[in-house]
Amino acid sequence: MRRRTVEPNPSVLGPEAASGGQVSSLQRGLDILHLFDGREPLLTHAEISARLNLPRATASKLIATLVALNFLRQDSSGAYGPDVACLALGRAVKRGLPIVQTASPRMMRFAEEFRVHVSLMVRERLQMLVIEHAVPSGLSHLGLAAGALAPIARSASGRAYLWAQKPALQAELFDALKDIGAEGTHRFMPGVYAAFQELEERGFCYMASPVTRHSHSIATPLYDRAEPTYALAAMSLGEDDSEQGLIDEIGPHLLRLSTEISHELERLPV
Repeated sequence: MRRRTVEPNPSVLGPEAASGGQVSSLQRGLDILHLFDGREPLLTHAEISARLNLPRATASKLIATLVALNFLRQDSSGAYGPDVACLALGRAVKRGLPIVQTASPRMMRFAEEFRVHVSLMVRERLQMLVIEHAVPSGLSHLGLAAGALAPIARSASGRAYLWAQKPALQAELFDALKDIGAEGTHRFMPGVYAAFQELEERGFCYMASPVTRHSHSIATPLYDRAEPTYALAAMSLGEDDSEQGLIDEIGPHLLRLSTEISHELERLPV
């Protein structure tokens, strides 16, 4: 099985900054779970140890605990992957999120009307996490279900999210990306700044080939009570004319959809 290269500790910019009062063993266990995603559902003991800079003995104890509690399972090759307890938590989280309950039916109507994929994303450390995804009937899901991750610096949703943040958090995220060399950041920063200019002018940004060669994506921030907590993205598949259609026709409607969902969130009880 092909593996990604070893990455730095993913606890960078975790829930926010690390603070006193955290239980280090619990945090390390959660860091292990954060390593897994849809692109790479299995990791060996050695890969888990290396990516988190953990001694083998410590990694063994943490992995054994997560296996015993059904958060990890070991397959026939000896590698580890998420188990059913993760699925139960994920389903419970999704059902309880007001943003999903509010956005989901509107996203589905939008997807059917414009024949585009629509994703609702939130930041998860230095990536963007899909928490809801709407697919028009008859089209492939392309692997973009809830739980999928996209790099924050090289996705339309990540760039829209970054643009909307207050300068202090924006600078902190940029510094974290540069410090760990994430995603070849130096190569993507010109694209990030170009997206910022688009967002200033149009309220959304465009990106080519986010998933496949002939895919096109636009994204805009989505505010929850004046906080730029989410990003809303639309993606089409097709030839070059899909780009202009997204920008000229669908983009303004995506902005209205984002505003409509934000207004609905404001009406919800705190």
